[in-house]
Amino acid sequence: MDAAPRGPVWTRLLSLGNPIIPAAAIAGFVLWAHLGSQLPVFRPHVSLEPGWEQFRAAYRVNDFGEDGNFVRAVQNGYNVFFLTHKYASRFTRKTSADRINACAGCHTAEDMAYGFVNSDRFDSRLGRRVSFEERVMRCFAGPMDGFVPTLYDPTVRDLRILARAVAHHLQLSEGAPRAEIRPSLLHR
Repeated sequence: MDAAPRGPVWTRLLSLGNPIIPAAAIAGFVLWAHLGSQLPVFRPHVSLEPGWEQFRAAYRVNDFGEDGNFVRAVQNGYNVFFLTHKYASRFTRKTSADRINACAGCHTAEDMAYGFVNSDRFDSRLGRRVSFEERVMRCFAGPMDGFVPTLYDPTVRDLRILARAVAHHLQLSEGAPRAEIRPSLLHR
């Protein structure tokens, strides 16, 4: 019977078959990322932009809690809606020479809310039902002259959650009167 090699401890730890080194490296990275890193990609918080606190108070976003995943999604939706060129530039600008676009350039938060409650309706021009997410995706491709995000992209999800929060504040529900929608929302 061959005995295990006896040598310095580090020689045995650095052998290729030992899982301790990779596990320690992964654990060290996770601890650094969550506790010691100041990089925004490792932080679960959304950047505060000018106007967020006023928006939060005006639309009573705190009704959903002081700070939670829903509030962070609303805040990210706010950032995408008002600062699209900064938070969703991958969908709106092909080069730095192209004009800066933002959702708020054409719509208000109330437009988004009315669009949300009146979405998922039959579109006679297309001959099928069109969801809110598809309308957002079409807006990126059409009026914003950009690229189409996927249906499951966080940008589309957070814009929907922003519209839902505003609709909740305005006490809108499915089937809101269509006369209250601006004509700019009907062509999408």
